[in-house]
Amino acid sequence: MTIPLPENLHVAFYMALGLSLALPLLLLNIKIAPRLGWVDWPKARGLSEDHVPIVGLSLVTGCFIYLGLLALYDKVSGFVLASSALIALMGYLDDRYSRPALDKILVQIFCVVCVVLFDPTLQKTISQTYGPWGTFGAIFFILGLMNSINFIDGIDGLAGSVLFFGALGLYLFSGNPQGFNTIGVFGGLLMGMLVPFLYFNVVQRKGFLGNIGSYTLSYLLAVQHLSVPIEDGNIITRLAIPGLCFLVPIADAAMVLTYRLFTRRSPFQADKGHLHHRLMQSALPLRNILFVLGIIEVLGVLIAYLLKLQGGSQSAWIAPCVCFTQVITVATLIVLVEKTSKKRLEGHFSHLDQGKSIYYLRYQIAGWDNVELPSYMMKRLEARINAEIRVTDLCFIQEPNTLFVVLRNISEPFKGFSARLERIFEQERVKHSLTIEHGEFVKISDNSRFHSNRQTLSN
Repeated sequence: MTIPLPENLHVAFYMALGLSLALPLLLLNIKIAPRLGWVDWPKARGLSEDHVPIVGLSLVTGCFIYLGLLALYDKVSGFVLASSALIALMGYLDDRYSRPALDKILVQIFCVVCVVLFDPTLQKTISQTYGPWGTFGAIFFILGLMNSINFIDGIDGLAGSVLFFGALGLYLFSGNPQGFNTIGVFGGLLMGMLVPFLYFNVVQRKGFLGNIGSYTLSYLLAVQHLSVPIEDGNIITRLAIPGLCFLVPIADAAMVLTYRLFTRRSPFQADKGHLHHRLMQSALPLRNILFVLGIIEVLGVLIAYLLKLQGGSQSAWIAPCVCFTQVITVATLIVLVEKTSKKRLEGHFSHLDQGKSIYYLRYQIAGWDNVELPSYMMKRLEARINAEIRVTDLCFIQEPNTLFVVLRNISEPFKGFSARLERIFEQERVKHSLTIEHGEFVKISDNSRFHSNRQTLSN
């Protein structure tokens, strides 16, 4: 079966097909989910304070429609179809009733072991090629990827973006199919289905993947990645190439599990040490977070694709080394972000403990025509003021039109310091309000009570 389209338009065609399949399902899911109780309730470890519909069921339904059509023509085994359905059922029940971690991992192990041992495609690409170690590695890879993507599914757009780039890698690895390559088509369809989901998830904030979405889609992606016939010298290289497509979740899982074991806690014990928790605590804008992590994912996919083109026999250990280095780099950056934030906060409290003051200034910013400045201008002002003050001090956007400056030390009067900042406002052609609020925080007793000396200056 050949689709008469230019090669560079095949992926666009499959994505459009996936989008047209998923969009009506998503709209229906969003409408009926609250009535049926398919909603994500506010949780202690969650980031949402509202009841948000779980729409991962729509994406899973779209995938099952495609898999069902393949099953009719014997293009996919019953083991993949049945195990995926069991994973989806587990995710659905977990969304509704919050199942224990041990129950979920036992279901996952059963499904993964069955599909790796009995699916003919995985038998050919993994077990027969790499032997028992290949079978064990495939089981570990699928289990690890499922849970690592579920780990990061706590910030809008993050898990969906990772799945999108994982599907992009799957399409590229399948050889940019000019005909009907089932694996490549699945990658293109999944990318298309994720586009409207990301819109509803990030822009409209009307839907979450839920456990049914994160578990099932990551399971299918992992199985399909291992089904691609890539010739490599050893199983580690074979797993490292698709692993590069999922750098962010793998780095997050490695960091979290290492930290839990280091602190002698169960790896299954939930906490707020995941990537999305750390990033949200740093108060970084969501778009910036997704942009940076998206770049990391794109680079990982491109590196994996180039290594795949070279062939594993010519670079037996290059792929594992690159994958390991990238994972360690991403995990280290995550830890450094957290440590930097903690050290800065500890430094301010240590400054108070020494009997010294912490000073602050609050500016209300407006344009010369008294209209609210666009966000990029506020961020530009924030960056320029941060360049003006010491590295131990901080300037941040407190509200859409308010800048808050915190200083551990000040070597000149407030008026002199504010005059330097006013020159920045003049250079950027903005003005602050007629009132500048400033003051100081001082520790006044040993029982950790602090006093705020608040003052205002009129210009």
